Parts: sequence; structure tokens; C-alpha cells
Amino acid sequence: MKRKKTNSANLMWGGRFAAGPDALMEAINASIRFDRRLYAQDIAGSKAHAAMLAKRGIIGKQDNAAIQRGLDTILHEIESGKFRFKTALEDIHMNVEGRLADLIGPAAGRLHTARSRNDQVATDMRLWVRDTLDAADAALRGLRPRC
Repeated sequence: MKRKKTNSANLMWGGRFAAGPDALMEAINASIRFDRRLYAQDIAGSKAHAAMLAKRGIIGKQDNAAIQRGLDTILHEIESGKFRFKTALEDIHMNVEGRLADLIGPAAGRLHTARSRNDQVATDMRLWVRDTLDAADAALRGLRPRC
């Protein structure tokens, strides 16, 4: 298979390679088909993280405000069906982060401060499980007869 030429500055593997990954490797690595359902949890986690960074003085209030507004915009775009998920960006984190950079510029990069992708995955999964259990609990309560 041929390697695709691509702008590597926007992808996770950055500038370490002259060309993009083989199409087969891109397909294997991409999880966006599955983890796109974590969008609300990813955005909620990112908003909380940005607020913490601002509260601790790690990022400025203006950067936090821009990040919060940008994430709200992305949430609205996804929920209204206007967001374009990109397989080349591999996962929900990179899709949200890429769009945030488009919306607010360099301040988007500050959101990654003091947080790894593993932190994001663990947080998103915990929030998704919590939200799913809350929804199941509410549904079960709705089935209970009223006495």
C-alpha cells in the first residue's frame, strides 16, 4: 500500500515522519467510529480541566473563557449534526482538540497541559459509565409500580 502525503503537523505523531501513515495503519489506529459516542464526556472533562488550570493560575482567565466557549460550540456542532468527525485524527480527543484549535487558535494547545491522552481516556470512560448507569437507573425507576 502507498503512504498518503499529509500535513503531519496536525496529527498525533507530529513531524516525526515525512509522510502520513499507510492507509491500513490509519484504519487500524482510528477509534473514532467507536469513541465518538464519548463526545459529551470528553467535552465535559476538558471543560473541567480548563477550569482547574485557570483556578490554579496555570492558564489565564481569557484562555479559559476561550476554551469554554470553543468547547460549547463543538458540543453544539456535534449535537446538531454539523460536526465532521475525521478518521485521520483517529479519536474523539484529537477531533475535539483539532476543532478547538480551528475555533480559538493557540489557546487550544494549553488545554493539554498537565493531562495525558491516557488521562482523557480514563476520565471519558468513567464519565460514560456513570452517565450510562444513571440513565439505566432512571429507566428502571420508571418501570417500578407506584404505590
